[in-house]
Amino acid sequence: MKKLLLKIGPFYKKLLVFFIVNIVSIFLYVLVPLGKVRGLCLFLLALSYILAVPFILLPLKTLYLHFSCHRILSDERLPEDNADFCLINDFLQASYEKSHSIESALSDKNIDYLSKQINSHFFYNTLDSIRGRAFCDGAYFVADMIETLSSFFRYSISRKGNIVSIQDELQNLDSYMKIQMFRFGNRIQYEVSLESDSITRYQIPKLTLQPIVENAIIHGIESYECGGLISINIFETDSTIVIHVKDNGVGIPKEKLDQINLNFQNNHFESPEVQKKHMNIALNNINNRICLLYGSGFHLHIFSTKNLGTDVQITLPKILTEKEM
Repeated sequence: MKKLLLKIGPFYKKLLVFFIVNIVSIFLYVLVPLGKVRGLCLFLLALSYILAVPFILLPLKTLYLHFSCHRILSDERLPEDNADFCLINDFLQASYEKSHSIESALSDKNIDYLSKQINSHFFYNTLDSIRGRAFCDGAYFVADMIETLSSFFRYSISRKGNIVSIQDELQNLDSYMKIQMFRFGNRIQYEVSLESDSITRYQIPKLTLQPIVENAIIHGIESYECGGLISINIFETDSTIVIHVKDNGVGIPKEKLDQINLNFQNNHFESPEVQKKHMNIALNNINNRICLLYGSGFHLHIFSTKNLGTDVQITLPKILTEKEM
């Protein structure tokens, strides 16, 4: 409104000049009896009125346009006989609905976040209570398994940050494999090979190894009656950390393998429905996170031979975790 007044102010200053000319002309007409002077006064009076008309109408038109435009911001819709007004109304209606949807979504996410906090505390407290009871009853193996399960979920759900050390990731993987070996018994063997102990100081995106191992178990060796093997091999180059997650499972057909590697290389974001169809949700998720964190030069690559096994290679930049810097 202030800008509007500044815009129309000069017009009214000019209008004031014409009013002053009118007043002077009227006084001269009344006070001076000469005919020529009175004629000149009448001429100036008529001319000032004629010239003042545009300066009166133009500010009024400006005010009309201003308030007409600002009607858009009210709840009242503009007349729909004008195509431009219809477009503006539709745009504003869509913007309002989008804003309302975002607000509702944020509210739902906050509620969901608070609910998960409550559920996680209840879950951990329940596990701790069961573990304590099992320990008191002498069921030490059950107590140990419950403690392992609790540690695994604490790492997966509660631990803050998207970047962890390789050591943290291997510890979580140990908990996971301990649970799986309780389920499968001697059907699955698990081993880890490190080039050096210092390599565990470098960073890795959280929950990288466990989903790959889980994928290997489900799609590679779950059907084996015995002899299943998963091995983790980690070594370093001058600028990278290379991790191989190998299994001796059923392998992947070449055509499907080539498509998966092409998607990894191109950082192709598949929809959840397509990922589910291809049964590679975990691998796509890990590859996408690595590309987003470190650039498209770092991604997964899979080597596989039918009925001989699969090797998932993870290439990461050689970066120390913050606590090791």
